[in-house]
Amino acid sequence: MFGEAIRAISEAEAAARAIRGEAVQRSKQMMEEATRAGEAKLRETKQGAEAECAEMMREAEAEATKEAQDLASNTKNKQAALRVRAEAAMSKARETIVGRIVNA
Repeated sequence: MFGEAIRAISEAEAAARAIRGEAVQRSKQMMEEATRAGEAKLRETKQGAEAECAEMMREAEAEATKEAQDLASNTKNKQAALRVRAEAAMSKARETIVGRIVNA
């Protein structure tokens, strides 16, 4: 009876060691899987963020180009208007000068 009890205890301890070993192994596997899944998710998120950033840069560049073109167009319009006013002022000045010379 004493031998059977010792054998039963030894078997229980061996089974407990086996269960503990399996649990440790399974927890290591789960940690490795979680690490791989986390790294994959991190890569995916990083790629998504890089793509979003690139799109935002393209949009910003397009908007800046449009604004620069609008500014250039407005500047050309203002330049043309100033040129017309300057030519009118020059014409009036010529008439005034010629009038003074003729009447002198």
